[in-house]
Amino acid sequence: MRYYGAKTKLLPFIEEVVKSTGVNGPSNFVDLFAGTTSVGQHFKKLGYTVYSNDMLEFSYALSKTYIELNQEPEFKKLKSKLKLKSGLNSLFDFLNKLDTNTQGFIYNNYSPNGERMYFTDENALKIDTFRTLFEEWKDEKLINELEYYYLITSLLRGVNLVSNVTGTYGAYLKTWDNRALKPLILEEVPIIESSTKNKAFKKDANELIKNIKPDILYLDPPYNSRQYASNYFLLELIAEGWFGEKEPEIYGKTGMRNYEHQKSDYCSKNSALNALEDLVLNGSKAKYILLSYNNEGIISQSGIEKALERVGDVETMYENHKRYRSINQTVEDPQLTLEFVYKVKPKKTVNKTNNLSGKEWLQNSFSIWRELGKTEEEKKLKHPAIFTVKLASKLIDTFCKPNGGKILDPFAGSGTTLIAGLLKDKEVIGFDLSEKFKDLFIKRATRSYNFNEYNLENSYIIKDSRFLSQQVAKNSIDLCITSPPYWDVLNRRRTADYKNNVNYSDQNEDLGNIEDYNEFLQSLKDVTQEVFKSLKPKGYFILNVMDLRKKSNFYPLHMDASILAKEIGFSLEDIIIWDRQNEYNNMRPLGYPYKFIVNKVHEYLLILRKPE
Repeated sequence: MRYYGAKTKLLPFIEEVVKSTGVNGPSNFVDLFAGTTSVGQHFKKLGYTVYSNDMLEFSYALSKTYIELNQEPEFKKLKSKLKLKSGLNSLFDFLNKLDTNTQGFIYNNYSPNGERMYFTDENALKIDTFRTLFEEWKDEKLINELEYYYLITSLLRGVNLVSNVTGTYGAYLKTWDNRALKPLILEEVPIIESSTKNKAFKKDANELIKNIKPDILYLDPPYNSRQYASNYFLLELIAEGWFGEKEPEIYGKTGMRNYEHQKSDYCSKNSALNALEDLVLNGSKAKYILLSYNNEGIISQSGIEKALERVGDVETMYENHKRYRSINQTVEDPQLTLEFVYKVKPKKTVNKTNNLSGKEWLQNSFSIWRELGKTEEEKKLKHPAIFTVKLASKLIDTFCKPNGGKILDPFAGSGTTLIAGLLKDKEVIGFDLSEKFKDLFIKRATRSYNFNEYNLENSYIIKDSRFLSQQVAKNSIDLCITSPPYWDVLNRRRTADYKNNVNYSDQNEDLGNIEDYNEFLQSLKDVTQEVFKSLKPKGYFILNVMDLRKKSNFYPLHMDASILAKEIGFSLEDIIIWDRQNEYNNMRPLGYPYKFIVNKVHEYLLILRKPE
């Protein structure tokens, strides 16, 4: 099949790399981005047990046929029903002689009848007829699952030969290609006979790898921003079916269907490296990891090597490869690319949490953190309660993967967490009720840290964080770091240092303006619930709080916050004490000489985690 990610011409090179590992068949060969299954087919022929996976339905159909099916299907029930002779040729003679007059989804939308030129009217009618018939046979249990996908594969092969496209389906040609004028013919699909139990999957690669143990883990993720789901949407429609209420909404000149649910993280610069890092860490139980990637990919070679080096020593091999040529490519464009194959033999133990050295890990594991006070820049800020960049940076280093990742702060304030995240090349998003604090953040980020103002506006949302899930996708945040208002402590006259009362804002929604403690806790719980929704499974929520005193009453905020977080579903992993004694130079003997009262010079960092 015509496919811009195909590895057919590189198979000898890939085989050479696999042979260098010394891992031979029938060992497991796991292909997590199978595409047209050319790599999986090759290693199935060599005697490996192949696990073939892809998120797209048309690729899954190919995997069910080429990989999972080990001998020609017999179609016993169907042939008996249709009174056909033995052998597959009789079935295909029957199909190719049918009156193909079903006016269905393809005919109505992707032929001249539907004002688009993907297929001739005649071929579109054939596709609708065949596809409807296959579904009927499946529903009537005249064919089993593998026989069903065998027929789908035959149809996809035939469609590929008569499509009026350049190779992808993102657009059709304005004039008819000679090949598109030929009649659609269904033919037998060649099957690779095998005695091994091969398996096809249709899952997210990063999720599937958690549940399988490969011998050879072969990775061939997308290299660029072109989403396969959009470029091959028509094959996907044909593979999925379009019957009754299943008929999808389409739009635009090309008749594109919505493919949001099939977008790949590997096609985005913001998420590709983080996704790859997560994948190889979970795949480190393999005997060897092999990654195919080329020099035109959106992840840099240094980024790839850094991600792979976390699991083992990396050996890099490459070969010149004739690139996929689109109809718009000019003669000036390079005709060759460098195709890399990175070979990694994973170590027995892998740091899956961060990129700290052993020494840094030890230092960060101490239960008391010191020397994380305000910078000169922070001391000059007009903000009542500064959360320091030093502290936020240390938390990011400890609880977030080194490459990529998205960080949330639901009480963004002066933007300290966001600035620390930007300094670590993270995607950041913060919420607050105060426009003046947003302005302060942008001023800090541009003037003190030299960030470009572009995109900063969208990183700081003026909105009540009790509703942040309206802006933040579910299970999308890697790490949340925040320091909420400590009840209305700033609104009260402070007898210890006689400072005037201040507040974060004048808004009733502000947690710092709530007078009743239980009401304050409920509002904090509401925000924590939103954070829980947004975090990825196993993601960390670092909550910075301080215990409070109001007149003669003591309020253990760190305990109460821990309880409400656990009620929501978080696990309390541990607590770090943030020692701030060096920042306090105006301590007084509280209660002297009648009642002993503690001068609090520390705050709590609650380490909360969302379960898997």
